[in-house]
Amino acid sequence: MITSIPIAIVVAVTYFACCAVYNLWFHPLAKQPGPFFARISGIPSFYHACVGDRHIWSWRQFQIYGDKFRATPNLLLFQTPEAYNAMFGHKANVKKSPFYEVWRRNKHDLNTLGCTDVETHARRRKALSLAFTDQSVKATVPFVARHVDRWNELLPGEIFGVEGWSGPQNLTEWTDFLLFDMFGDICFGSSNNTKEPGPNNLKRIPYNITRYLRFYNPLAKSPFRSLLLWLKPRGLDNLMKLITPKEIKEYFAFTENLAMSRVESERKNETEKRPAEREDMFHFLCTAKDPETGGFALSTENLIADANLLTVAGSDTTSATVTALFFFLTRNPKVYTKLVHEIRNNFGSAEDIGSGPDLMAKCEYLRAAVYETLRLSPAGPSELERTVLSGGIRIAGEHIPEGITIGVPKWSLGRNEALWGDYNTFRPERWIASDSNTQDEVNHLKRSFHPFSKGVGSCLGQKMAMIQLCMIVGRTLWRYDVRQAPGQCVGEGRPDLGWGRRNRGHFQLRDAYISLREGPIVQFKKRVL
Repeated sequence: MITSIPIAIVVAVTYFACCAVYNLWFHPLAKQPGPFFARISGIPSFYHACVGDRHIWSWRQFQIYGDKFRATPNLLLFQTPEAYNAMFGHKANVKKSPFYEVWRRNKHDLNTLGCTDVETHARRRKALSLAFTDQSVKATVPFVARHVDRWNELLPGEIFGVEGWSGPQNLTEWTDFLLFDMFGDICFGSSNNTKEPGPNNLKRIPYNITRYLRFYNPLAKSPFRSLLLWLKPRGLDNLMKLITPKEIKEYFAFTENLAMSRVESERKNETEKRPAEREDMFHFLCTAKDPETGGFALSTENLIADANLLTVAGSDTTSATVTALFFFLTRNPKVYTKLVHEIRNNFGSAEDIGSGPDLMAKCEYLRAAVYETLRLSPAGPSELERTVLSGGIRIAGEHIPEGITIGVPKWSLGRNEALWGDYNTFRPERWIASDSNTQDEVNHLKRSFHPFSKGVGSCLGQKMAMIQLCMIVGRTLWRYDVRQAPGQCVGEGRPDLGWGRRNRGHFQLRDAYISLREGPIVQFKKRVL
């Protein structure tokens, strides 16, 4: 036993030395630039995924190595729009990487986002798209309005002082509750009432979602990902059930129970030929039919998996954008004044701020502010990994061979100085044509930046998200003035946070695939009409 330990050490050292030699001199990416330890091991990338600053680390490497760098032995990252468009175009010769397979709890837990097989993903995406038709999106507007209006009633809380300002409010918590309630109602017919005063066990769920993301993202970025995927069907899935934190188990139980109750109800209505109790998003998913078999397109396991996806993608990403937008508005008074003027001059009441072309036409500056927020504070700051298929892919005149994983971190793309110029400045005007900013320049930026992704992996809910964002921000600013709470700097950069985090005017995020955040701390005052 004692003699076997030195032998094991020698074998391990020899193995890792051979891997390092291969990665440095014989790997297809051997000539690509990057940090020395990242070129021989995935440990640096994994470390920053655990810490939550991988988006900052990637951005720093682009400053050192240029528009591309080798982030792990088999991962090549870019920060140019040309690379992004090449990877995510409809004819791109790529598929989703194994990164997405790690998030699956077992072989049955397959949501649309986690499908790495191209044909399976296309079939699942087609079924999921039934929940996001123009008709179904338009039908969500009354639900959005009801939740926003109630949220506005609750926002001020207790009023302090003669000036009429509310007490300090942590906007991350408030918007998490709003979007969690709103999307629960829109998707599942379940208004969770977390924004309402008083105790409610469901108020833990937004926090549990955060724990879920922080737990799984480092595993998906692990240098031992291939080993994890090999072990999953061989006992690791069962082990994970035991070691998964309690908060994550609570979240899984919540989405599973929510989905199961709706599936049973919808299936019963279908069998008994009764009309649906309500035609919400989950209704369309439950009743979607397979055109080849005539049966249901999605199994119960599929629907439970998609319930998890929809809860995170539908609530947490929009909440991240709302909080970031209010952060930037409270730090940029000229932008705030201009936006408030647009909203209050173009609408006679908060209730007039609804959906449709009228909303989009009257909210040009608001839409520009949303895009600028998504540039500086993306809902997903790191790359969406893609694996190159047989035949390779050409990016920036360079052939990338089969099997290589590639990506474009949105945090870095939004700070590419060659594309944006004053990339550190929150300036919505860059998205609007004017005498000093031609329509061609605006179109170039829009072709270069895709906050909702593009191609076969684009966000199906982007129209709904834009309506929600415009209604939340528009109705709130019509009714209230808002300011940064005096002395409250939560969410700001600080000198002690290190490179890439020192700018006080930038909203600080934690990278957990979805952007996690804290703050800003703001105050509201009812508008005097």
